Amino acid sequence: MGMTRRGKEEAVASLSEKLGRAKGALVATFTGLDVEAVNDIRRQFRSVGVDYRVVKNTLMKRVLNGRSIEKLGSLFQGPTAIALKYDEEFARLGKTAKELAKKYEKFQVKGGYIESDVIAEPRALDTMASLPTLDEARSMLLGVLNAPASQLVGVLNAPASQLLGVIEAKRKKDEEGAS
Repeated sequence: MGMTRRGKEEAVASLSEKLGRAKGALVATFTGLDVEAVNDIRRQFRSVGVDYRVVKNTLMKRVLNGRSIEKLGSLFQGPTAIALKYDEEFARLGKTAKELAKKYEKFQVKGGYIESDVIAEPRALDTMASLPTLDEARSMLLGVLNAPASQLVGVLNAPASQLLGVIEAKRKKDEEGAS
């Protein structure tokens, strides 16, 4: 039995609210996966703060209509799910989806978006998975910030170490002259 009109309206409102909050998402197909595999996929996504849900294509297309990510509508054909990320940790979404795609051959990413940048093709997975996590980005930033300071210390220490080398050479020369 199909959804009632009220049920559809509630589903559209819920999807619209979730899409409005989401900072990024991946759209995937899962044809041929058993219930155990789908539950594992949900569990894996949930562990990294991703909202994974199977969606009705016609309702999702209605939600996408008029949004900056409307191009994603073409991906909603056949059994489709969307993995929504509500914070800026897009790398966790991408890396988890990539691991799941390796584990389950029938879980295939069709496309996705970050903010309002849509990649309506499977390379969206590689793009998102290649992003650094927040912790990785912080450590990269610290490395960039620390590099000038460590270079400055090296430059400041260079004359002192050179002077020590000259003094040591003079000392050795004096010792050889005395013997």
